Amino acid sequence: MTWTGAVPVALVAAAWCVLPGALVARAAGLRGAVCWGAAPLVSVALVATTAVLAGRAGVGWGPWPVLGAGGALALLCAAVTTAVRRVTRPRDRPAGAPGDRPRALLRDGPDGPLGGVALAIGTAVTVAIGWLTVMLAFGPVDAISPTYDAIYHYSAVARILQTGDASSLTLGELNSPGRPSAYPAAWHDLVSLVVASTGASIPAASNLTAFAAAALVWPLSCTVLVRQLVGRRAGALLVTPVLATAFTAMPWLLLNWGVLWPNLLGLALVPAGLAAVVTGLGLTRDDAVGRVRALLLGATSIPALALAHPNAAVSLLVLGLSPVAVAAAAAAVRHVRERRVATAALAAAGALAAVAAVVWLLAWSPYLDGVRTFDWQASMGAREALTGVLWNGMNRRPELVVVSVLVVIGAVAALRRARTAWLVPAHLTSALLYTLAVAREGDLVTALTGAWYNDSHRLAAMVPVTGVPLAALGVLGTAGLLVRAATAVRRAETTPERRRLLAVPAVAVLAAALVLLTDGFRIGVHAAVVADAYRYETGRVLQPGQREFLEAAGRVIGPGTVVAANPWSGNGLLYPLTGRPVLFPHLSGTWTPDQELVRLRLHDVARDPVVCPALRAPVSATSSTVRSPGGRGTRGPTPTPDCPGSTARPGSSPSCPGAAAPSTGSPPAAVSPPAPPADRAPRIACAPHPGAPAVRPGERQVCARSSPAEPASSVPPWSRPCSAAATRCSSSTTCPRAPGTTWTPASRSPSSTSATPPP
Repeated sequence: MTWTGAVPVALVAAAWCVLPGALVARAAGLRGAVCWGAAPLVSVALVATTAVLAGRAGVGWGPWPVLGAGGALALLCAAVTTAVRRVTRPRDRPAGAPGDRPRALLRDGPDGPLGGVALAIGTAVTVAIGWLTVMLAFGPVDAISPTYDAIYHYSAVARILQTGDASSLTLGELNSPGRPSAYPAAWHDLVSLVVASTGASIPAASNLTAFAAAALVWPLSCTVLVRQLVGRRAGALLVTPVLATAFTAMPWLLLNWGVLWPNLLGLALVPAGLAAVVTGLGLTRDDAVGRVRALLLGATSIPALALAHPNAAVSLLVLGLSPVAVAAAAAAVRHVRERRVATAALAAAGALAAVAAVVWLLAWSPYLDGVRTFDWQASMGAREALTGVLWNGMNRRPELVVVSVLVVIGAVAALRRARTAWLVPAHLTSALLYTLAVAREGDLVTALTGAWYNDSHRLAAMVPVTGVPLAALGVLGTAGLLVRAATAVRRAETTPERRRLLAVPAVAVLAAALVLLTDGFRIGVHAAVVADAYRYETGRVLQPGQREFLEAAGRVIGPGTVVAANPWSGNGLLYPLTGRPVLFPHLSGTWTPDQELVRLRLHDVARDPVVCPALRAPVSATSSTVRSPGGRGTRGPTPTPDCPGSTARPGSSPSCPGAAAPSTGSPPAAVSPPAPPADRAPRIACAPHPGAPAVRPGERQVCARSSPAEPASSVPPWSRPCSAAATRCSSSTTCPRAPGTTWTPASRSPSSTSATPPP
């Protein structure tokens, strides 16, 4: 697929991210910038919750459930909005009067005379910058990111398309088969819709959905926040989307680190959630949402953020403390002046309670126990970390001087008004959390940053959430100074309305100059950052030429075949590339006992009698032998122990199929999943090896080899004692006995922590 041919797919990806939510928001009464800015938040909530409901109802996943749910919700919102308008319409004004017409039909729309045009131009420039960035970064449209997290995300989309189940309640079973497991699936739901709507490959759909999230969802979400803070100012709607792509940490770093596509989607929606918070608190100018709709929008943000990525919801809570504190302080001062001391104390107590609740959630809540165990070592000093925040060069990325200066100017301007002052403490909060994660160690740091896996890259991405509005205020403030200076030089007296009108071309000229003089706000830098996640370097799981091999293998392997292959060699990508299921769809997981045995003992398939029965287990269905270039990660046709003289070949289904196996044994122990808990001891029926004595009735061996390196012995494998062969046997069964050999059950391994799916 060429980049020109990818344009329709990119439009479809953008449509799924925006249009369902725009339809519902418009039916609910939102207009102009707030409608388009809230649309991605509503779209993600609609898609993700529909996936969960469809999964519970047994309805197959695809475009139609989303379109049906979106249409029904839009009709409901339209009906409620119409009923409310009829009830609240003044009785002395007849129906059909000009005041009843939607404001969008009037010349002076909800965002001012030039608001709609400014938003359209700003969004178009942003999309162009984003398109050029990903073109330079990805190379081919369908480039594969050979990274740890990307393999999980590719395989998760393949699972959704194969099973028709896109629910976040079940997606975690991808690498935890047989165990009900949840995993936030909003990202994968959107990508699967793009694939189902266009027929694009999973890598191409993933890349173009990432482009839509970075160049459309994130800028629109920032725009609705700025619109609520500064009011009907066309200059703000023009420059905010462009500034949204000017920061490296968000969105571009999340396209490199991980890759963290779900985190990118979730964090891109946080500004829209903050817009709902500040609207509900009354920290707005020329409010275009209303407190009732803000409450509904805030409720919508809960499923949207939680099902995109849970730490995005935590980010909203943490950043939302600042407007809550500012609003409470303003209310307390006002009530004290009015001599209502009790009400002032109540406002202060409410703010303190909110802060305490969020701190408890971060540090002590049992809901976050699972992620507080992650610890990334500090990689720099505090001074270097703070310097990186100041110049927006976090995690040693190139400094962004122009954007940083605009943020400082915007911070000065923001502190002049209560409705924008909260941006400064919120920005400092993100900076503090990032600095703690990247420069400090200890229990306090783990407690405060554990919700983000103690990952400085995720915390760095929070800084632009407030950085973009501050930079927008910086541009507006600079443009205002230029207008005042120009009018002072000409000694012309102008009204505030005329100055605001002159500010629009001033902002446009300033924005154009910044884009041209900074190479589109450092397009080359951002493209280089993203490109690092798509390079085939030594140590990555996919090598040059291996993709072509896997695609060719997918054409050879018959439908219904499950391939047992070492995922660390890149062969796990067979599933998303060809749709042929693999035994291990991710690099790590909590596998079934049969899968564990195959993972550890497949290289002994010719001499170990327990491997073939494990291959016949339901989880593996039929296996096929695959040989990758240079023999990397696989073996060729292998003689099977239960059917001497036969071999398993691609596309065949022998009675004891062979399988692709790692030629160098199991993956590194540091990343291998732990042994199953004691109460889930492996129970794999071990078929007698050829030449073994007949097993008496009731003497069925139930054991699993737990050591990939078995001690050499001249004794046939079937006659080794379980303990000597490093096996675990069920105490409720007896192992078959060879003449003169005593079988003794080995001790079971202690329970250990389950492997965690990729964040």
